[in-house]
Amino acid sequence: MRRAPVVNNVRLFLSDSSPSTGEDKGRGDLRSCAHPYPNLPPSRGKASEGNARFVKLNLLFIFLTLVSFAALATNAFAQLKKVRLCAPGVGSGIMHTYVAKERGYFAQEGIDLEVLVARGQICTMALLNGQMEFSSNPNIFDAMVAGKFKGKVIYVSAKTLGHRFIVAPEIKDFNDVKQKIIAVSTFGGLTDMLTREILEQHGLNPTKDVVLLQIGTPDVRYSSLKAGVVKAALLSSTGGLQALQEGYRELPYHQPPWLSSPITVSEDLLARERATLRGFLRAAQKGHLYYGKYPAVAMELIRKVQRIENRALAKQIYDDDMSRHNPSGSLEEASMRKVTERARDMLKVQRSVDINEVFDLSLAREVEADLKKTKWEP
Repeated sequence: MRRAPVVNNVRLFLSDSSPSTGEDKGRGDLRSCAHPYPNLPPSRGKASEGNARFVKLNLLFIFLTLVSFAALATNAFAQLKKVRLCAPGVGSGIMHTYVAKERGYFAQEGIDLEVLVARGQICTMALLNGQMEFSSNPNIFDAMVAGKFKGKVIYVSAKTLGHRFIVAPEIKDFNDVKQKIIAVSTFGGLTDMLTREILEQHGLNPTKDVVLLQIGTPDVRYSSLKAGVVKAALLSSTGGLQALQEGYRELPYHQPPWLSSPITVSEDLLARERATLRGFLRAAQKGHLYYGKYPAVAMELIRKVQRIENRALAKQIYDDDMSRHNPSGSLEEASMRKVTERARDMLKVQRSVDINEVFDLSLAREVEADLKKTKWEP
């Protein structure tokens, strides 16, 4: 806060009328100046006392006004509700939140959003333990289907996953991947399970034909690929496009039904803080709409947040993002059923899971309707 220096400066004007001592000189005491009030004509007696009293009253008024403004600013800041979002990487799935934060959309809703980028497993544990209000890690959805976490997906940030299966330049197809080391984030995480599904699509046994090495976040996996520690890695859109520019190859695959960057909250938070969640989604949708409407601004934000100097690469990332752009945060019922059944099959969940147990997109639909009704434009 900057209030203290202002108050201290004003106090110099309100120092008492006792004679100045040698210790006061040189410390900003106005009584040590030759002409403390240069705009007032020299006077004596009662007139001089009246002028001094008038000046002090005016300065007191200024002081009180400044303190009031500072108090109002402090109160307004204190009213912002601190909420935290944990994301497994900086990419298309959460760029709209950075837009909304920079544009002040969250502040307009009384929210102070903090985004933490960490391993997917850390995001999962943080949400399970109540250390985070939101997470965009898809693996939390699997935990909900398995009955290990009582929560709901309230917003789906992208239509499909943006992950690319990137391999070293000498690898031409999936047969060349045999007996090679492949980087994943964490065993049991999204990239681990998705990598296994991709390998099985192409007739490879994930436990016998390759070596899966858990390394961490997308940037670390990419660095391991560049260093030759691994020969393949499932990378996010940003890392994948960077790798392609640097001579690495992409092996295409059929994308299984996975949720991309689903904003998930606990059922408890959904019951207690519905108004806050509504405000969060309102800001998020505004950020998403702005991101889609102003590509030049969006690309500059991509360069800033994702630390990319190459403008052409930023444009590629943006174009790739727009192919999965989903500002409404909604998902068709058929798609919800597909991703739920995939999780059930993969986790071998015996009981049936209704989509209403793991999805609540009603707030997102309400916000979308409100923005259209009020004809809000970014």
